[in-house]
Amino acid sequence: MGKGIYVATSGSIAQLRHLEQISNNLANARTTGFKADRMTFEEVLANNVETQDLRERDKHYVSTSAIPSDLRNGPVTRTDNPLDLAVTGNGMLKVETDRGIRLTRGGQLTLGRDGTLRTNSGHAVLADNDSRIVLPPETIPDIDEDGAVWTEQGKIGRLGVVSVDLTRGLEKDPDGLFIPGVEVEPSPDMQVMQGHLEESNVSPVKMMLDLINVQRTFSALRQVITTSGEMDQLANRLAR
Repeated sequence: MGKGIYVATSGSIAQLRHLEQISNNLANARTTGFKADRMTFEEVLANNVETQDLRERDKHYVSTSAIPSDLRNGPVTRTDNPLDLAVTGNGMLKVETDRGIRLTRGGQLTLGRDGTLRTNSGHAVLADNDSRIVLPPETIPDIDEDGAVWTEQGKIGRLGVVSVDLTRGLEKDPDGLFIPGVEVEPSPDMQVMQGHLEESNVSPVKMMLDLINVQRTFSALRQVITTSGEMDQLANRLAR
């Protein structure tokens, strides 16, 4: 069997993984605070693969690796809902999960039956001291730009807003929340905006263009695999 078929197969697998990543981004294009996933393609030399075939040494395979999400800010939309929060700059909200503290930019909040401030996925929003923020019954809070939470009874706490390095990115957990990294200094434009929501930073137009390119590349690689297989069959028949 021609060795080129393995190179084309590795490229096809890489394109399938890229397709999964693009599909996930498109599916979350309207998810509040969603940050687009990214992927890189790497060339792997056959020299790095265990093989005794010298003809295989000049082959270049394709490998994919996920890199931290694109943390650039998405558009901010005014909603006038007091439980909608947009965190701008390099800030992220701390939330409580079964896996520990996680970070999110999804500021579409709700109130639990016990008055606990929660995300729309049910995670409790944490204060700056990592305690839950619990509001008195039938209370709509006022939240200022610094994240302080106020009610008629006065200040009851401050949102846990963590400053992250937007250029280095953060790793996502299986629920799409971010695992805390090294905290950095707040950026000058970091603030909490009550009555606003940050939209996804996914560009549907760019994702559709990427999707078309992936489909074209995958089709070309499939043709290479098919042709390589036909050439192997022809070579076997001639050898008989």
